[in-house]
Amino acid sequence: MSYSKLVERYIVSFAVFFTLSIPDGLLRKVFSKKSNFRLVSPPQPRPIMEIAVGPPRSPIAEYSSATRVDYAPDRFMLDITGPIEEVVEVANGLSSFFNELGYDLDKMVRYVEINFPAQPVDVKEAVKSIRSITIFKESERLSKLVDSDFGVFSVSLSSPETPLTLNWLHLRMEPDVNSPNVRLYISIIKRAEKMSEGINFLGKILQIIATIKEILEGESV
Repeated sequence: MSYSKLVERYIVSFAVFFTLSIPDGLLRKVFSKKSNFRLVSPPQPRPIMEIAVGPPRSPIAEYSSATRVDYAPDRFMLDITGPIEEVVEVANGLSSFFNELGYDLDKMVRYVEINFPAQPVDVKEAVKSIRSITIFKESERLSKLVDSDFGVFSVSLSSPETPLTLNWLHLRMEPDVNSPNVRLYISIIKRAEKMSEGINFLGKILQIIATIKEILEGESV
């Protein structure tokens, strides 16, 4: 589902960063013979020379209609990208998939990162709503200095103050510059040390988007 006429489904990435390297063969075994999963053949070396920065990602599997599971060996990272509903299903099954082979995923993971790239949400009077609930103190001083009537256009929220931590949340709302009072773009990054916390947040993303829409449109939450 989505909250915009521009897209049918939202895309999200759920990245698992391991403490140590994981062999591709093991990852393929993890997802083999699982319902709705299709293993992807390893890429064949090309006959011509190519210049690349770092090792290429290894495709591991595909899930359901449009979700890909890749492994970046240089970062010890397993990346699951696709429609948010499908990614939630894969993330919920990860621990049991590894446990079937005798691996405790919680002990293997350094942190997880969820990336919801900027995607549209239709909001009536988006800019006006943002300006009515967001105050930038002393903006009048700047307005007088440059002879313009300044107001807040986009909003960025974070917790804690700095991203230099394995527990980080950043949310950004920016109106569509071509239709600022009809639509805005929302992006979210969530980093967590605990697998369970990351999965729990992943399942709340659509609720977060709905709540933002309700707040900006003046509806009760």
